[in-house]
Parts: sequence; C-alpha cells; structure tokens
Amino acid sequence: MNRLGLWSRLVLMIPRRTQQPCLKSTWKHCRWGLLTLLTALLCLAWGGFGPMTAAMVAQVPDTPAITTPGLGNPSPDSPSPDSPNLGNPNQHTPTTESPDIWTTPLPIQPATPQNYRPVADWAGRLILPDQTAAEAEDRDWVWMEVLTSPDTAWVGQRVRLQWQETPETDAFLALVTRGILFNDAALESIAKGIVHPTRLNGWARVGPLQSLAGTRPQDDMLVALPPVAVGNPDPAGNPVLLIDEMPTQIPERFYGLVQILGPAEGYPAPDQCPGQAVCPSDFVQVQHYNPASQAFDGPTETVHLPQVPAHPKTGVFSSTPQALAQSPAGAAGWYLYGSPDATGTLVVRAIMPRRLFQLQPQQVLVGQVQGLNRIRFGNWRRTPQRKGTLESVLVKAQDGSPPAPTWAVGDRLLLLHLFGGIGGELAEPRSVPGTVTGHFAFGLGEVVTDPFTQEPQIRVIYDQVYSHNAQGIVAGRTLWAEYSGNLKRGWLGTRPIVDALVLLPALSHTYRLGDLTFSPLAELDRQLMVMMARYRTGDGTGASIVTPAQSCVQDSSQALYETIRVLRNQVSGSPAAQDWLTSHPDDPQTALFRDLVALGQRLQGQLVPLGIVRPDWRDNASVLTGIEGTPSVADPASAFANQTTWLNNLLSWRTVIPRVAHDNMTAIFLQQGGDLWFLNTYQVGGEDPTILPLAATPLFGEFVVVPVVFSRLIESLAPPSRWDVVIALLGLGIFGLAQSHLPRPIAPTNPTLAAALLALISPVLWQELVFRVLLLPHPTEGVRPSIIGLWTMISLGLWLIYHHLRQRSTSVTPLFTLARPMIVGALATVMYLATGSLGLVMGFHWGTWWLRDVRGKLAV
Repeated sequence: MNRLGLWSRLVLMIPRRTQQPCLKSTWKHCRWGLLTLLTALLCLAWGGFGPMTAAMVAQVPDTPAITTPGLGNPSPDSPSPDSPNLGNPNQHTPTTESPDIWTTPLPIQPATPQNYRPVADWAGRLILPDQTAAEAEDRDWVWMEVLTSPDTAWVGQRVRLQWQETPETDAFLALVTRGILFNDAALESIAKGIVHPTRLNGWARVGPLQSLAGTRPQDDMLVALPPVAVGNPDPAGNPVLLIDEMPTQIPERFYGLVQILGPAEGYPAPDQCPGQAVCPSDFVQVQHYNPASQAFDGPTETVHLPQVPAHPKTGVFSSTPQALAQSPAGAAGWYLYGSPDATGTLVVRAIMPRRLFQLQPQQVLVGQVQGLNRIRFGNWRRTPQRKGTLESVLVKAQDGSPPAPTWAVGDRLLLLHLFGGIGGELAEPRSVPGTVTGHFAFGLGEVVTDPFTQEPQIRVIYDQVYSHNAQGIVAGRTLWAEYSGNLKRGWLGTRPIVDALVLLPALSHTYRLGDLTFSPLAELDRQLMVMMARYRTGDGTGASIVTPAQSCVQDSSQALYETIRVLRNQVSGSPAAQDWLTSHPDDPQTALFRDLVALGQRLQGQLVPLGIVRPDWRDNASVLTGIEGTPSVADPASAFANQTTWLNNLLSWRTVIPRVAHDNMTAIFLQQGGDLWFLNTYQVGGEDPTILPLAATPLFGEFVVVPVVFSRLIESLAPPSRWDVVIALLGLGIFGLAQSHLPRPIAPTNPTLAAALLALISPVLWQELVFRVLLLPHPTEGVRPSIIGLWTMISLGLWLIYHHLRQRSTSVTPLFTLARPMIVGALATVMYLATGSLGLVMGFHWGTWWLRDVRGKLAV
C-alpha cells in the first residue's frame, strides 16, 4: 500500500515553519482495525447500492431519432445525419419517427433575433462522422453545423471541428482516446432503457469530441466553443475550426432576459400537465428587459415554453410552464434559452432565474461557526416546505468581516454541486432504505458582467462526471442552463439543488514559481476532463454504471486526488520552484502557496481517510503524472484502473455518499479561509403539486440517529495535533491541582500491566464513547453554541448520575463522592469539544485512572 505523507516534501520547502500533526504513527497502526468497523457498517448498505442509478433514472421518455433538414456543403464521406451508421452492422439503429418539438432541430437563424443575444461567439450542433471517415485519421474530429459566429457568413455551414496540435492536446487525446466494444453490462443496461453510445459500438478509435457527439442516438448535442482558430480546409474543401479545449454543452443558441406575464390567449394547450384536468396554454406572454430604463418595460412577445410530457413509467413531469408567472423565484426575471421556429416564435429549451445569480445575497453569515451550521443543517432544513423557492447565501469565513460582498468581476471560483431527491405523490423509489443518495459534481464559477443589465453576476459551468442514464444527460462540461435549467433533461423543476461556490485565493491563483507556472483550478479542470471523457466511453466498454466504488462522487473525488498528486509532483520535481520559494519567504505568493499546501493536506485527509490510497486511484494517478505509460487505445484492459471491491469502498468511505462528501469538502474550504456562496433551488419553476423536494442525506440519513452516531464515531478517530496534546497535559495538571485539595478516597495500589490495559477498555473507552463521543456534537458539525450547551448539560448530568449510582454505597460524603467525577467529566468535556479527538480524552481519562491506582492521589 502507498502511504502518502500528505505533501510532506512540499511542506519542507516552505521557509517558515508550519504546524504539523503528531501522533500519526499510532494512528497508522490502528487504521486496519478501523477497516473491520467500517466493513460491518458499510456492508449493511452493500446490497442497496446496486440500484443506486435510481437517483438518475430518466424523468423523460427516450427520444426518437430525427429527420434532419439538409445541411450545406456535405462531404462525400459524411452520410446524412438521419442515415444509419454503417460502421457496425450489429449496433442499434434508432427508429425514425415523425418530427416533433423535442426532436427536430430549430431552423438556422442568419441573424440574432431582436432582444436576444448569442450564448457564445461560436456555437453549433455536433454531427458524428461516418465510422470509416473518422477512423481514417489518427486525430479526433467531428462535423459541426455552425449556429452562431462572429462572422455571419459561417452560420449554417457544416465544418470540421478538430483539435489544435499542441503538446497539451496531444497528451490529452492519448489518455482518453479509446476503442469501444460493448460488454454484457452495457447490453443489459440498454435493455433497461439507458442511453449508451450505440452509434460508437465497434469503433476502433473514439476521441473525446466523437464521444461527446455520439453518446445520444441522434445528433442533437449543442455546444459553445472555446476560443477558435480557423484552420486550412480539409482535402475535400470543408472549412476547419480548431480548438484546444473541450466545448461546453448548451441548451440552445440564443438567450434573453424577460419577465413572464402569463399564458397567451388564443393559443393551443398541451394534452397533459401536472395536477390539472384542463391545462393552460404553454404559449406565454413575456416582456423584455429594457437596458435604458433598467426595468422590464421593453417589448412584449409570445414565446413557446413547451410542456414536457410526463414520464411514461413514473408520471413525473421534468418541467411545466403552468403558474410560472407566479413563481417567487422569478421576481427578478428569467433568462430564456431558445431559438425561433419556422413561424418565428421563440421555442424555449431552458430557463434560468436571474435572482439566483445576482451578486446580491439574500443572507450573509459571518464566521466559521455560522458557516458550518449552514453547511450541516441550513441548506437542507425543512426542504419540502421550501418548494418553489430559491436562496442565495454568502458565508464569510473570517469573523468580523464586513457583511457586504467583496467578490468582483474576474474572480474565479470552485463549484461543489449536490442535488437531492423527489418526494410527494410521485416520489421516486429509494435505492438505499432511509437514504436520498443525490448526485455530486465539481464545476467552475466566475463573476462576469451580465450583457443585458451590466451588473455583476455569477456564471456557473459544471464538470459533470455522470453515468449513462435514461434521459440522455452526457458527462462533460455543461452550462448551468443546460444541466439544471433544461426543460426536458434538467433538474431545476424536480430536485432540490445546492451549489456551493468557493472563493479562496490560494486555490484560484495562478502560481509562477521560477520556471514553473500552474493553476490549481486549471489542473482540476484538466483531470475532470479526462474523467468525463472516460465516463462517456465507459473506458472502452460503452457502460459507465454506478457502484459504491464507481460513481459521480467517487470519481470526481478521484480527479481531485489526482490534482493534488500532480501539483505535488510538479513542484517537488522543479528545483527552480524550490529555489524560488526559499529565496522569497515573504512574497505574497509564498504565503498563498503555504495555504495551498495546508489545503492539500486537509483535502487528502478527506479523500484518503485511512491514509491508504485506493490501488486504482494510485495506479491512475501514476498514468496521469507520466510515471506509467499511456494506455493502449485498442485494449481496454490496459486503460485506467477502476476496481469495484469492498476494500476500495472502505479506503474511500468518505466519498461514497454525495451528501457526506459535499458537506465535508465545503467545510474544509471554509475552515481554510475560503468564502462560500450557496446558490440553492428547491424545485423551482412552474407549479407541480404531485412532487416535493427531498433533502440529500448521509447513509440511512432519514433515520437520524444512525448517521449521527456513525459520523461522530468516525470523526472522533482523527489523530490529535500537537496542540491538542498540550491541552490534554494542561488538563491533567489542572485535575492534579484540584485533586490535591480533596481527601484520598482509596488506598494506593500497584496494578498489573494487564489491569492497566484492561482499564483502557473499561472504564475509559466505553465511558468516553457514551458520555462524550455519542452525546456531544463533534466540532466539525457546526452546531450552534446554545445546542452545544444543552448537550453539555445533558452529558454531564448523565455522567454524574451514573457515578452517584455507582458510588452511593461509599462512606464518603456525597459532595466528595461526586467531586472527582465532576472534575474529570468537566475537563474531558471541554477537551472533546475543543479537539474532537476520542484518543485524546481517552488518554486524559486513563491518565487519571493510572495516577489513582499507582500514586493513590487521583480517583474517578
């Protein structure tokens, strides 16, 4: 096993001394014993994790294939998008049905509609090339129908989209280009209605652009491109666009800012809608934002906000426009994403509440105590009662910070995403009893200027490590409006969502240490790009299926672990960087780097809680850092490791459940000085009385006692720091001083070694577990001081009652009978609330017992 030193080599580079944890050698010897405890607890849920994909089961029916309008300048080797893929005669070919509002691409628009803006300078619809044409070249490429461009002459053209030839893109493609051959798990999953890349089955080489274009059965992947370079035309004369980053998934090409007024009169109504016998029209009147007046007094317009049909099995509507005008989430207006149809009516594909992203928090919390309470409790308290609302909450890490937001345009942010469950009349089934598993993802945020209002706002782009699923959500870089706000595939209207944005200078800074330049956020994004490309292809098997060891949260966490290891290797392998740190001890960048090292230590403790790295994580990190060779394109067995075993589950137990990982990581960023901004929605959109939002929970979280006990037991096993030991020694000194004024209750004895060891179990261990660990809130829980005080009184009261009952036969007066237990209990309680370490209070308690029996001066 690989036991990491948590960036110990980097810490040695820092000129100033930093605090180091101690007593870890003892912890290393006992962590295998902890595996037994964790095995017993986690194996209870093992059988329930098999169907965990229920949390991601489709809320919309499978989409049929499309009949695509003709596109300009088709290449001779590129079949029409509606023709069958001829590369593999055994693969599934979608059935062509009549076009409808959801399957037919909207017409090309040579000019941007009035009152709207393009989502990106360059946007388009990806079209998977013919297998023969794709495999004729070594490099990854796809066709793209250009939908928006700074030069309107490009709009409507079919172009080749491919990669710039740089060392970085070459390395990325070598890592993720895979052949795909479906295994039995993929075929069984397809039979259950899950969308897999059937058009890519049997391909010898599939690059990341091809897996993005080919995951769904039809060419309906719309993307915004990163900065583009125009390349030389290909041999057939087709225009070529070059990129060096992955595109971002978007819902449509245009968007506008409007106030929704209500259903339009004289327009047809949908056949079905949630909770209504007669549905209102899904054509709605909107009024545009007027930049001149900075109000919603611009032109009015009728747009089509189509009612999504109910899921044929669950009956759940993924979104609805009914009563959307009355939604409190739309008080500041809505961004509508769409494009005009053949009649000129804008068809809406996604919605986004403006209020959520304004740089104007509804609530500001100051200090870590309030912040931890928000993380552990506030985000999910009374979730069903919050249905239809949103929250924007800023948490400032430093006590005494001014309440006004200090975030500014250009700030780059880390995002931690978590969604909950669907309850109510049409509640989704539970994959694990008493547990709402939810979904976890990372992403990137940035403070930008809204082009409509010119005010600062937060832009969110997810890095979705997402298993294959029935609704056709594709793993990849995804705009908030596409992942959350999409009317058909998004979760805005059906699930509660908590997005935590982190502003931490040590994380967002671009470091320049001698000849080494790196950005932690950029490196994390790179690792997530690799992971998302792997998920789209299933590492060559065609199937990414949720298991306890392979899931959104486990593999997003793996990407974070790999980021830490890559950055550590980069700095430790650069003598110039080490020399720069040594020669610039007072430089602000050195201070930021020191904070980054401390953050890495904390995060690695979260990702590798037992100090033993999962073998597959270790092996994959070796590939990504270049220690091992690049995997073979043709042989999936030589690719990245992904081992689903009970041991791997235990070695990364803190990242098995999305809620646990989200809360713990967010708390770490707060404790390391990062400001947090929570963007929360609770089934926002139109009115749907058939469902309710449910909070994401820890394992068996709805049983309350089970996750609290489990969490407190595990958190109490953290090794104490050197300052914690000083506190314990100080406590022993105070106890000895107080004890010297009390009469000696018993005669001194000379206990044997066996008796001394037995005392660690009884009375020390069981008493500390019962009266301290299980009753008192752990410091990481963020419980309010009043609640801590209440449980402290309960704990001490029960402690004194127990000792009174135990000693009531003594001849010593009751006052002196309880004096010693009172002193021990009070000091142990203070120590535990300050340190959260079971080992520390056990050492203190055992020390009082030892001094009592050996010296005859201390007694409990």
